[in-house]
Amino acid sequence: MNTPNLQIASALSLQVNGEAVQTSSATLADLLAERGYDTTQAVACAVNRSFVARTLWAQQILQPGDAIEVVSPVVGG
Repeated sequence: MNTPNLQIASALSLQVNGEAVQTSSATLADLLAERGYDTTQAVACAVNRSFVARTLWAQQILQPGDAIEVVSPVVGG
């Protein structure tokens, strides 16, 4: 009898805007969706202090200990 290979998603420990979080997201795009960010609006991201272009969010693989910064403009003055 063959036993199927089961992949169990393990949680990554990382920082999002200075807050320690656990995630099973594999990419920056997945993390943003998981955290409820509206990525149809103006949002900029950096991973470990390096800017990540929106076109690369789905390709940006997350690693344990990554520091993610997510910023969006604030209207008003």
